[in-house]
Amino acid sequence: MQPTYESGVNLQVPDESQFITKQRILDQLPKGTSISVSDAVINTLINMEEDTDLPQNLLEESFMSYLYLLGKGKGLSVLQLINAIKFCNLKRNMSNRNAWSIVFPAKYKQIVERGKQVDNHVSMFSGTWLVQEIDKEMLIPVHLQYAADFHQAMGVNRRMMKGDGGVDNDGNAINVTAMVRHLASKTILEIAKPPETAKIDITIGQSDEMVAVKEREVSALETIVANQQKAFRSGKKTIDVQAIHARITDASVKRPDEDLADV
Repeated sequence: MQPTYESGVNLQVPDESQFITKQRILDQLPKGTSISVSDAVINTLINMEEDTDLPQNLLEESFMSYLYLLGKGKGLSVLQLINAIKFCNLKRNMSNRNAWSIVFPAKYKQIVERGKQVDNHVSMFSGTWLVQEIDKEMLIPVHLQYAADFHQAMGVNRRMMKGDGGVDNDGNAINVTAMVRHLASKTILEIAKPPETAKIDITIGQSDEMVAVKEREVSALETIVANQQKAFRSGKKTIDVQAIHARITDASVKRPDEDLADV
């Protein structure tokens, strides 16, 4: 495979045709499907390059690769798959509207001549299950697309960092200035910088046992205050009021270490 189609996206075009025939399509269809393949469908397949200006081999490979989808969706046809494949490949290099107008030229012409909006039709087709599935299959992350270029760029920066600027047309070594070496080093440091240590905020709360102990203490203190106020109102002496505090504290409040001692 070698890239021969250039228009915004570098598409890998197969070297050979898929030699698609009606029987080959029927043989490749998922088991259990009862999909017909007419001569009109074959004719549409043969003319995909003429209709879209995309490489025929590319579209044929896409068509054969996604035939399995016809076994997953209900009521799908081979023609629907062809249209979805053309649309998905076209919109990698142009807007959805332009891609749709190429896939459905007669319908597009009719809508425009009637003065109607095309965008709704484009959105509806873009959101169909078949188009969505093909889009997911065709989606390749940028860092994977340019992995080879990344390593090559790193190699160039490493050589320049060490003062190796290659050779000129006459075979003479190219002098690398200190500034160029500095920039190459800086680039490598930025790209190869290890991830920073993640900082995690941890909030440590009190245990249920500690909360229960504090609740008992608060309850005991409320009882002490209430009984002391009652004692003072009845004319009790201060020493007698303090005795109330000691009795209630000993009876109502148990320390956590006493709980552990009971285990």
